[in-house]
Amino acid sequence: MPKGDSTISSSEQLPDFCQAATLHLTVIASVLLALILSFLSPQWHINFWQHLSLHALFTLWTSLTSLALLCLLRRYVIKNYMRTVSLQRFSAMAIGIIVLVTLCYSLVISFYLSEKPSVWFLLRNLFIAFIVSGVFFRYYYLRAESLRRIRSEAEARVQALQSRIRPHFLFNSLNTLANLAVVDPEKTEHMILDMADIFRASMKRSDVLIPFKEERQLCLQYLGLEKQRLGDRLRVEWQVNNIADNLMVPPLILQPLLENAVYHGVQKHPDGGTICIKGVSYREHIQLEITNPLAPEDSDHHKGNSMALNNIQQRLDVLYGNKGQLTYHQSQGQFYCVLKIPKQVHQPSS
Repeated sequence: MPKGDSTISSSEQLPDFCQAATLHLTVIASVLLALILSFLSPQWHINFWQHLSLHALFTLWTSLTSLALLCLLRRYVIKNYMRTVSLQRFSAMAIGIIVLVTLCYSLVISFYLSEKPSVWFLLRNLFIAFIVSGVFFRYYYLRAESLRRIRSEAEARVQALQSRIRPHFLFNSLNTLANLAVVDPEKTEHMILDMADIFRASMKRSDVLIPFKEERQLCLQYLGLEKQRLGDRLRVEWQVNNIADNLMVPPLILQPLLENAVYHGVQKHPDGGTICIKGVSYREHIQLEITNPLAPEDSDHHKGNSMALNNIQQRLDVLYGNKGQLTYHQSQGQFYCVLKIPKQVHQPSS
């Protein structure tokens, strides 16, 4: 059984006995247990199939009835006592239900077969039910602890990746502000406020998602800074009307890609160029494509691009696993970055 007395704070901390996958695993485990009990029976080779059918019938009745009761118990606890019942107490109640169901069916089987309950038969079944259910909940507790540890390590890794991006962003932003102060001092104050918003966003936790509307606004503020420095050499096209404003994305997931497009594409191109941001919304994910002109051959172009792109890909791996992807290629003088993020909609608090 789990140790400690951590209080249940969400339904994710409880095993979901109502899932179809849980039902399938329960049926398979019940049949395997019946097979083991049949082999452990005295003179198992005599009437083996009869013993197997009786054991299978008993284990299936017991496990499926227990599963149905645990499903109802889980819903009841989540609805009425989610913040007061500890995981340890829930496990004890669940094991008690399994043992009680086993006792009931054992008595039914005993009366059916011999009309007189066998103490050994009852004790054996109760012991098996207690051990099997106890092992399951202990495994679930250890699994939950492992997942919490993995999440903590992932959060630390995301913060480390974010700290690797900030110095590069700070250096480029200060250069932009210095150039802007010389070109147009009157706009410097407004640009400093925009830069403050961008830095404030960069200091947020990278695993806390923000609405796409906020991410786009930060990108517009950043591009506004660069527009003041590069003038007509920098042109930007937004084609993201298909992306809902309340879709959740990681903070500053687009800005580094736009920064790459400016510093490794538009800025180094003699004629400047156009950065195009296209957005497509699919059923389960959104796709954002950033296109910029390729600069003339330069030794540090690939290196600078690769560092930022690798950092973003690692952030996606930590946050989404294989559901988040970043791909890029170049064709006909253009560099393409395609960002794929699972759909998550912001639910405003009531």
